Amino acid sequence: MLNVRDISVYYGVIPAVRDLSLSVERGQLATIVGANGAGKTTTLKAIMGTLLPKRGKIEYKGADVTEFPADRRAGMGIALIPEGRQIFARLTVKENLLLGAYHRRDKDGVKKDQAWIYDLFPVLQERETQLAGTLSGGEQQMLALGRGLMSHPELLLLDEPSLGLAPIIVSDIYKVINEINKSGITILLVEQNINMAMKVADYAYIMETGMLRSCGSPEEVMNRESIMKAYLGE
Repeated sequence: MLNVRDISVYYGVIPAVRDLSLSVERGQLATIVGANGAGKTTTLKAIMGTLLPKRGKIEYKGADVTEFPADRRAGMGIALIPEGRQIFARLTVKENLLLGAYHRRDKDGVKKDQAWIYDLFPVLQERETQLAGTLSGGEQQMLALGRGLMSHPELLLLDEPSLGLAPIIVSDIYKVINEINKSGITILLVEQNINMAMKVADYAYIMETGMLRSCGSPEEVMNRESIMKAYLGE
C-alpha cells in the first residue's frame, strides 16, 4: 500500500526527518512511536503531501506520488487526521463531516459513509446540528476521525489520536480505530501513548531525532530493553 524510501524533510535548513524508509502493507495497522521532536508528525505530513521531501521517494499503491499535492493524494484515497483535531469550530458536526467528502461525487456513497460514521459514533448523530467548537475533546476527536473517513480513504494517517483525552475516552477511540482497520482500511498511526499503540499495531517503527532507529513487531520492540530506554524513555 505504502512505500517510503529514504526521504529527508527540512524546515528551512533544519532537517526534521533524515533518510527515513518504511512500508505499510494493505490492511495493516502500523505505528510510528517516539518522543516529542522525533519527526513523527513531519513524516505523516510528507506522506499526505502537505510537506514535500527534499530527497527520497513516496510510493502509494505502486505509483510515485512524491511530487503530488495533498488534494490529489486525498483523491487517491489517503486521509490525514491531524494532531490536535483541527475541526472547523464554527461549523456544525454535519457540515464538518460533509467537508470531508468535498471531492466525492458519489452521493449514495457519501450517505452510506455518513450513516456508518453515525453508527461508529452515535453521539455525532445526536449532535449533528451542534457547532463543533462546543463539543468535548473526545467528541471533537470522534468528529475528526469521522471527517477523515468521509473521504472514503484506503490509507488513514492518524496523528496522536489520544492527545489530551481521558483514559476512558482513549480506550473508546481505540476500539473504533480497531473496527476501522478491520473494515479493510489500512492505518498508519503516530502515537506517544506507546502502550496503547503497541496493543493495536501489527508492526512498529521507532523514531528518534528524525531517524528510524528500530522496527519490528510490537512484541519484538517492547522486548528490546536498549530501545525502550534510549528512545522511549522507559
